[in-house]
Amino acid sequence: MALVGPLSRALSERLSRCRLLVVGAGGIGCELLKNLVLAGFRDIEVMDLDTIDVSNLNRQFLFQKKHVGKSKAQVAKESALKFCPEARIAAHHDSIMNPGYNVEFFRQFTLVMNALDNRAARNHVNRMCLAADIPLIESGTAGYLGQVTVIKKGVTECYECQPKPSQKTFPGCTIRNTPSEPIHCIVWAKYLFNQLFGEEDADQEVSPDTADPEAAWELSDAAARAGASNEDGGIKRISTKDWARSTGYDPVKIFNKLFRDDIKYLLTMDQLWRKRKAPVPLDWVDVEKFASNLRMHIFSMNMKSKFDVKSMAGNIIPAIATTNAVIAGLIVLEGLKILSGNLEQCRTIFLNKQPNPRKKLLVPCTLDPPNPSCYVCSIKPEVTVKLNTQKVSIQVLQDRVKQCVL
Repeated sequence: MALVGPLSRALSERLSRCRLLVVGAGGIGCELLKNLVLAGFRDIEVMDLDTIDVSNLNRQFLFQKKHVGKSKAQVAKESALKFCPEARIAAHHDSIMNPGYNVEFFRQFTLVMNALDNRAARNHVNRMCLAADIPLIESGTAGYLGQVTVIKKGVTECYECQPKPSQKTFPGCTIRNTPSEPIHCIVWAKYLFNQLFGEEDADQEVSPDTADPEAAWELSDAAARAGASNEDGGIKRISTKDWARSTGYDPVKIFNKLFRDDIKYLLTMDQLWRKRKAPVPLDWVDVEKFASNLRMHIFSMNMKSKFDVKSMAGNIIPAIATTNAVIAGLIVLEGLKILSGNLEQCRTIFLNKQPNPRKKLLVPCTLDPPNPSCYVCSIKPEVTVKLNTQKVSIQVLQDRVKQCVL
């Protein structure tokens, strides 16, 4: 099986000699690693921080059910070696952002290929490759869409030359008290997951927000409010994590708190529902009717499919096996151009969801030159910060600068 036609002897020798770093062994990474050993690459290091989950198995074909819980990088290495036992593959179950993977580490490699799914790691690899003056092939997929581009210091745009859209945020009172769009319910669910299973963040509480400026109490009977919040389980206005822990993470109690008792508590905030449709509490016996979309149902919204929910969740992008396969193949083709000394032939390639007017799914575009205003790759990088010294605190300044840099 070959990805392209026969390679010249000189190029084949370059492939076998070059040292390659693959960052990420997930959807794109699995396809990429398999393609690389089949194409003739023989000296590869692969890095991934994650372990294998059951949900990975429908598209990350180097993994099997027996591998669940194991290191993605290590299992990907073992599986790829079955295609080419003579290849030399080193696996790192680690984060590429750890201090040990510095500029000197990157200088070991002839070429770096990204198969990442988060911006912070992409930014880091971009900067390390620029500092080490090593070509980087950047890639990404989102559902049926995909993109591959080549980054070379002083020749092309870097990953950070153009601003990326920032993730939209929503007021906490909207998330906790008055969701009006499906995305509000999806963000609430992400917060809930962190409260129950992840690192607790006080800004991500999911219980009703009593400090909501709209929620001026009209009930004069404080006991009635207390009853609404405490019936059937003695629920108090404490953090969700503390409360769930106190119940031993009892699923029925947690369900009743989140989807019945908290909703009843919200209903006592009379002012919130004067111009809105009031939410409808759910009981545990009703859960089989929805299996998902519970909060959307409570607040009378059109419910979404699992695919749509993943698309809207921001950090959870629906992955399509065929998209990953196409993008991984394109990464290898761009790598062959670089190793052939034909950097000028490299392209940014977009994979469309459906053919464009010219009946093409793949759209190649000439690589853009560096942005002279880029604070990462320009010759004299600088950032101008304007602020009112009478009003801005040091903490705010620090946070704003950090936000710009990251």
